[in-house]
Amino acid sequence: MMRGWTTKIGIVLIVGMAIVAITAPWIAPYNPNTYNLEEKFDGPTRAHPFGQDANGRDELSRVIYGARVSMGIGVVVVMITSIIGTFIGLIVGYYGGRYDEWFTFVSNIFMAFPGILLAIAMAAFQRRPSIFNVVIILSAVGWVGYARLVRGQVLSLREREFVQAARSVGVPPLRVFVRHLLPNLVGPLVINATFGMAGVILAESTLSFLGLGVPVTTPSWGAMLDTGTQFILIAPHLSIFPGIAIMLVVLGFNFLGDGLRDRLSER
Repeated sequence: MMRGWTTKIGIVLIVGMAIVAITAPWIAPYNPNTYNLEEKFDGPTRAHPFGQDANGRDELSRVIYGARVSMGIGVVVVMITSIIGTFIGLIVGYYGGRYDEWFTFVSNIFMAFPGILLAIAMAAFQRRPSIFNVVIILSAVGWVGYARLVRGQVLSLREREFVQAARSVGVPPLRVFVRHLLPNLVGPLVINATFGMAGVILAESTLSFLGLGVPVTTPSWGAMLDTGTQFILIAPHLSIFPGIAIMLVVLGFNFLGDGLRDRLSER
């Protein structure tokens, strides 16, 4: 019973945040980059429910636009990493041999370092922060998890009777991939992608918090937290609201991932 409710809560949180991200230009009460130095550090009011930041910018508008950055980067990175990881995992798992040896060697190197530390190290070499660089860095770090997942599934599936029968009658590998392997990989990939969205959003927020993520002029939850920590004693609202936004969206994806895992494992 509890699992069902948490899954529904996760869906509501994710759908709600997605709607906020898509409709940001219409629902944000102010331009997120409009300065008003006379009202800087003002707390929540009727005109500014989330208060104003160190430059007098409306915090609610910046949180709303920050959803576009975090959700957008999450979707793009998960798409890129899942496609690349699935392709590599299929090839390595199906053919094995030297492909599997090289993949194991490379993936072990990646797995030897915490993902976020590797992303920070790569981000430190970029000339200037940009959304494009964040996507490339997180994609370069994240594909390994999908590839290892797919490889493990394919190693098991290729020994099943329906795959062995297809190979014995000369079915081309591409047809085996499309007709027999990929349909059986959809469930694990969807679950992994759901948890991956939460991880990417946290990673992007971490990079932005450290000044290695999106540009300073772009509203980002992580960058807003970084600013908030500098004024935590005089303006705690600068950290509270972007922190709550990150918590809710990550919680939503984790709840949904747990629900999907339970449902698909039962089936």
